[in-house]
Amino acid sequence: MIKDKRQVQNKFWFVVGACFVGLGVLWLFSGQVRADTVWNKDSASPYSTQKGYKEGDIINIIILENTSARNIAGTKTDVKDDLSTKFTHTLQALAPIIGTNINVTGQADNKYNGLGQTSRSSAVQARIAAWVTEVLDNGNLMIEGKHRVEVNNETQEITIRGIVRAKDISGANSIFSYQVANAALKVSGTGVVAETENPGWLTRFFNWLF
Repeated sequence: MIKDKRQVQNKFWFVVGACFVGLGVLWLFSGQVRADTVWNKDSASPYSTQKGYKEGDIINIIILENTSARNIAGTKTDVKDDLSTKFTHTLQALAPIIGTNINVTGQADNKYNGLGQTSRSSAVQARIAAWVTEVLDNGNLMIEGKHRVEVNNETQEITIRGIVRAKDISGANSIFSYQVANAALKVSGTGVVAETENPGWLTRFFNWLF
């Protein structure tokens, strides 16, 4: 009787132990699945403020660059023609009056010197709204932006192109120009320099004649 009772107890505890072992294995397995689902090496941090960018999105580029430029444009022409003609037969009828040795001389001298000069030495500080032109496979962004200003008949245009990392973009949706990889920054202008370099229509007419 006692032996049968012990056998029943042993079976009971064996079943209880097996249940605990099974529950433990199931818990470990489900925990691993849950962890793999929530996090993997390619997932972004749950605490990251980085947003997903797509083609056409706008990013503010803060340009802080030191530039020194000097532009000198000049054009100089010097055209000189000499004309010397000696009449010996054509004006024979006038020989008694004006002589037989008749020389007709002429000279055309046309000079033009145009010079335009401008010097710039400054720290370029600008804020440009650039757009995402392409999202690369590694998540980096190709951007391009333009800024055009016209003041006193002078036109200045700033263009920037390059590649940025999405994680370098601040929470204010801005990034500095020195963080742009393969940056191509161009500052160009038009105005009095280009106009001064070109000669006027009268000078061009005389150049065509001579």
